[in-house]
Amino acid sequence: MTKNVLLTGGFGTLGGRLAAILAQDSEINLRLASRFKRTAPHWAPSAETYAVDFENRKSIQEMLNEITHVVHLVAMTDFESRAEPEKARQVNTEYTNRVIEQCRKDTRFVYLSTIQVYGADLTGTITESTPTNPADAYSQTHLNSETLVESAHKHGQIEGINLRNSNGFGAPMSADAKIWQIIANDLCRQAVEKKTLTLKSHGQQFRNFIPFTDVCNAIRHCLFMPKEIIGNSTFNLSSDFELRVVDLAELIASRCREKLGYKPFLEILGAKPETVPEKFCYDSGKLRATGFLPTTSLESEIDRLIEACQKWFKPTT
Repeated sequence: MTKNVLLTGGFGTLGGRLAAILAQDSEINLRLASRFKRTAPHWAPSAETYAVDFENRKSIQEMLNEITHVVHLVAMTDFESRAEPEKARQVNTEYTNRVIEQCRKDTRFVYLSTIQVYGADLTGTITESTPTNPADAYSQTHLNSETLVESAHKHGQIEGINLRNSNGFGAPMSADAKIWQIIANDLCRQAVEKKTLTLKSHGQQFRNFIPFTDVCNAIRHCLFMPKEIIGNSTFNLSSDFELRVVDLAELIASRCREKLGYKPFLEILGAKPETVPEKFCYDSGKLRATGFLPTTSLESEIDRLIEACQKWFKPTT
């Protein structure tokens, strides 16, 4: 059966990666929505494109015309949200509300949220029942959007799914994506441009790093998994890789030796803390019980990211 899939933010970092995957499925009619008029990208040449005005009800209705599945990715980054919290409330939450309101009944709606709704400095085992503790505009607005999805799902307006993503990383489809501020992407770019890696922090903090390949595969899984296994709509999304930031940096340096022919020097600017941060477990057993399993290695995603950086960026020294 043909599925009409809409990606809001369809030209962004994850939107581009996901579009490239969905475009390979002959049973999917793909629509990519953006605030600007664009032509179909080379990674999804048959996709329909739509320039949406989220301030215009009719524009949102037209964007959703005949759509059966939605992946809502429109959101400000964490840095942008902290700098402009009121704008973040508008973009991250109000726009989500406006899209949900215009969805036809039983539309499958996948919303990408964040591990940050649980707060900072996580410890122990984090499950979907762990109390939320948003610490800033980014995490609060995502949690508010989750509530909208949950309510609409509970009342039968949509088939809603919230994915609380951990620390995703990987190559975007184009160099101008707003993704170079995150740690893994920043380090790979540094390796190409400066041939050194600089950590501004002490690097002892643990993170759950998940390749974008697995994030996109998880979203695709949630788009089409049976309705009866959705349950209460919220799922943690993690990998099997909980490691210190400094360990990720060392892994990137070693992959650079393989891919670039040199191992960048690692400089750590932050003083080592008196108390070493605890390791935590970001549990995604609930999602895995529906049949999804992450399969991408850190090494392969790092290699792809290094190759992209080598293509787009030049040494500055």
